[in-house]
Amino acid sequence: MTNVLILSGANHGFASSADVIAGFLGDDPAINVTVTDDKDIFASPSLASQDVCVLGTGFTRSQRHDDGSVTYHSELSTEQEDGLVNFVASGKGLVGVHGTGWWIGGRAADLLGGHANWHPPGLTFTVNVADDSHPVMQGIDDFEVDDEIYITAWDPAIHILASAQWADRPQPMAWVKPYGQGRVFYTTLGHTSDTFTRPAVQKMMRQGALWAANGAAD
Repeated sequence: MTNVLILSGANHGFASSADVIAGFLGDDPAINVTVTDDKDIFASPSLASQDVCVLGTGFTRSQRHDDGSVTYHSELSTEQEDGLVNFVASGKGLVGVHGTGWWIGGRAADLLGGHANWHPPGLTFTVNVADDSHPVMQGIDDFEVDDEIYITAWDPAIHILASAQWADRPQPMAWVKPYGQGRVFYTTLGHTSDTFTRPAVQKMMRQGALWAANGAAD
């Protein structure tokens, strides 16, 4: 049994997506899903009972001011971030979703393997599978979504699994990387819960969670 922790919450509009993800992951008899919006779980001894964390609420939250400017603030306390980072480094898994890679730097960007701070308006586009031999992408063909294409800066060492074209250039939509003794799977997809109703995305998320938890998709 693989224990999957989903951190829900309003930041990045992830609460509705968390419900959808919990639904289809929980349909797998090999997966036990826990959903919480309590970020203190990252600083709790109970975190050790989990195999992988799905994080879509991210590391930063935005604050829009009357003049139209936006400032970004930490979503996790230092203790909470320490707990998550140590969880992954000790041999566990992280599935990062969409806004988790938005306006981050330092340790968070090192953990995920990349970050973004701009995207064109949402649109319908094709996600092209780059490595269908990897356990996360096995059995998945190119698929269409209504989402945002993050224009991402990424560590060249990441293993890109899928991409989408913007301005005649491929932008990574999903990748994997090691972190310490653990594993990270990140997808830039997931601006709304609609993305997670797509069968290809559900398959990718399930296989991504299992791979991040134990290095295999079955």
